[in-house]
Amino acid sequence: MKRRKNSFFKWVMLFLIGVGLVTLGVKEYKINKIKEEQAATQARIEALKKEEAALKEERKKLDDPKHIEKLAREEFNMVGKNEVPLFIVDKDKEKNEAEKK
Repeated sequence: MKRRKNSFFKWVMLFLIGVGLVTLGVKEYKINKIKEEQAATQARIEALKKEEAALKEERKKLDDPKHIEKLAREEFNMVGKNEVPLFIVDKDKEKNEAEKK
């Protein structure tokens, strides 16, 4: 009888230790996932801070009339008042485009 109680006690203790280890493993897994998410979020925050700094720099540039003039000339082919626009036509390029059609 004594041996039976002793054996039962060992099985109960092994079961409790097993449950404790499984619970500990699950908690460690969750902690690891949270740390991974935290690292990813931190990286995203850093990327957004860099983007914000770039946007602030661009905003400062847009306050400069010379920068706006440069953008207007380069991107929109605009000319200033009393300026004559000059267009350079590449005949070879036009010929190649016509042949492709």
